[in-house]
Amino acid sequence: MTRSVGEVLASVRSLLGGTAALIAGNNLLGVVLPLRMEAAGYPVALTGAIMAAYYFGLALGGLRGKRVILRIGHIRAFAAFAALTAAVTLAYTAFTHPAAWVALRVVNGFCIAGLTATIESWLNTKSSNETRGRVLGFYMLTYYLAIAAGQTLVNLSDPAAPDLFMLAATLTVVSLIPVAMTSLGEPNLSDSRVLNVRALYAASPVGLIGAGVAGLMVGSFYALGIVFARRIGLSVTEAAMFMSVVVLGGLAFQLPMGMLADRYDRRLVMSLALIAVGGVWMVLAASAASGIPFFALLIMALMFGGAMSSIYPLCVAETFDRLERRYYVAASGRLLMIHSIGATAGPLLASGLMTIYGPFSFFMFESAVALVYAMYVLMRLGVRPPIPKALREKYVPLPDVAPTTTGLDPRCQDENGRDC
Repeated sequence: MTRSVGEVLASVRSLLGGTAALIAGNNLLGVVLPLRMEAAGYPVALTGAIMAAYYFGLALGGLRGKRVILRIGHIRAFAAFAALTAAVTLAYTAFTHPAAWVALRVVNGFCIAGLTATIESWLNTKSSNETRGRVLGFYMLTYYLAIAAGQTLVNLSDPAAPDLFMLAATLTVVSLIPVAMTSLGEPNLSDSRVLNVRALYAASPVGLIGAGVAGLMVGSFYALGIVFARRIGLSVTEAAMFMSVVVLGGLAFQLPMGMLADRYDRRLVMSLALIAVGGVWMVLAASAASGIPFFALLIMALMFGGAMSSIYPLCVAETFDRLERRYYVAASGRLLMIHSIGATAGPLLASGLMTIYGPFSFFMFESAVALVYAMYVLMRLGVRPPIPKALREKYVPLPDVAPTTTGLDPRCQDENGRDC
């Protein structure tokens, strides 16, 4: 029997509420920290290194967090990860040495990976084959809106005061409430088939390399975008709005990108998205240097966010098209690992360029990465033929800033709802 949208939403609303609180608090922290470092006069390269440590923690969490969940159970693991995240959030105000902040960011990223994996596994247990796609849609909507809301919360207080850290910690603790009250059983975190990076590259070089490229762009933007916005003269309020509009662009463009990806060669759609990223950044660079109305800046930010956020899900779709279904879970884990590695390297590279060449090199870094990879993808069109439309998996929107999404991806389930 087909369930209505209201019934599906009612079955997961408590977990989505916990997700919203967790992600809002975490992204508030991701905006406050670079603003604090900017106010303290930290070099951009140091800011980039500290922010990159978070993505290194995400990668570690993706590799090791599952073991913690399997060993102590999902409720206790979630409580431990959330408590440690809240403690780390408050510790930023007590330990202000850059080395301490690097360590805190690594722990922060590790815990967020574990928390997200637990939530997504729970949502998976609440989903059937017929509702999993809608649950993923609600999850994506919640995730993107929570990111945008969390970034705008920076306007509630002075970033130099401890208030915003306390608010971020409070939101993390609040996310515990629906989880602690749930009556769900243990989620399925069983081991999947192994697929090494060499085999994945042989199946889809465009998908594998593209996951790293997407990480480079996403990691550098979310780590340093607020710093860049401030250095081109935006106020804290305007900079937060700029960041939020990029996130909302990522949400708004998922559906039209999905329609194009299901109709045309994924690689062609990916190359067009990459060209859009590079082109928008080049226009932004030229416009910001000579002065640009804030509204026009937001329009371009929306377009950039939509194109950038489409790269990773397109990489996953292209890779899945060229693999047997039984390898989807393993491939997804490898792509996430490559994405996290790229996201760790992105802030380091971008901040180094900004240190040497100034804030506008941030534009050029994002643009160059996108355009160079677009050329590679276009070259691959002549090397390997496209997959016939009838043999393609349906495109599934995925949040490009989420550390894990395997548990909710309908493509990673067999006909009985188990990991394939």
